[in-house]
Amino acid sequence: MKKWIVTAAIIAAAVFPEIARAAENAAEDRGSWSVFAFFAINFTLFVSMLVYFAGPPARKFFADRAATIRDGLSRAERAFNDAQDLANKAAAKLAALDAELKQLADEMANETEFQLARIEQIAKAAQDRIRRDTELTTVALSEAARRRVRERLSDSAATLARELITRNFERADQGRLIDGFMDRLGEGAPR
Repeated sequence: MKKWIVTAAIIAAAVFPEIARAAENAAEDRGSWSVFAFFAINFTLFVSMLVYFAGPPARKFFADRAATIRDGLSRAERAFNDAQDLANKAAAKLAALDAELKQLADEMANETEFQLARIEQIAKAAQDRIRRDTELTTVALSEAARRRVRERLSDSAATLARELITRNFERADQGRLIDGFMDRLGEGAPR
């Protein structure tokens, strides 16, 4: 539609409102077709002006809105895909952690078994060493006790012999003892 027609229609409606009133009055006189034609023309002019003036901004608005919606949808889809990737990675890490946890539990069980076996070996070695030490200590204590008994017996025998010799030993016994000792020395002396 040409621009001058639209402009002329707007100016005519603004300047000559009496024409619109006359058309309404004429509608009462002539019937409803002329009023209908007037309103149809008015409506057509209104829609034409609306399309001409409001069309480009409306198209731009709806194009911008569609672009914004498409951009939002694409960002939402990317965010969803990123979230899905993160969820998959988290599930993979969780599975890896479960596997690592199982591996650590197995390693700890093996290490515990090893340490228990080692402690058992050390305990048996300590038990054997204690048994040997006890046997050696028992033997040593019994030998020491025997030695002490022999020492006491020999001390008692020496004390008893000394008392007996002191009591019963005479000069003649002493001379005979010295002569016997000298004879033995003379027999064993080198010549």
